[in-house]
Amino acid sequence: MPQSAVNLVTATDMVRSRAWRRGYESFRLGEPPSFDGHRSKCLCYEYGRLTAALMRGEGQQLLLISARRPMFDGYVPSLVDALLRVASADTACSA
Repeated sequence: MPQSAVNLVTATDMVRSRAWRRGYESFRLGEPPSFDGHRSKCLCYEYGRLTAALMRGEGQQLLLISARRPMFDGYVPSLVDALLRVASADTACSA
């Protein structure tokens, strides 16, 4: 039996999370990383920043997404795709 609860999170759930949107917005605005106060949401926050960095590195214009408001549903598929590219690149680097 695990010592803590394990929650499976889909890429869509992560992209829609407030912490992911906060990280994405933070990178888009050029702010330095700020993990203070995110506690258990640090992974979502970091993946939001990484997704924005990947998209900018690929020459894509970063979408105007706010951490304070829900995201437009039309943005979700392309952001999930970018997040999955980040996650697969992350796994390839650690192998």
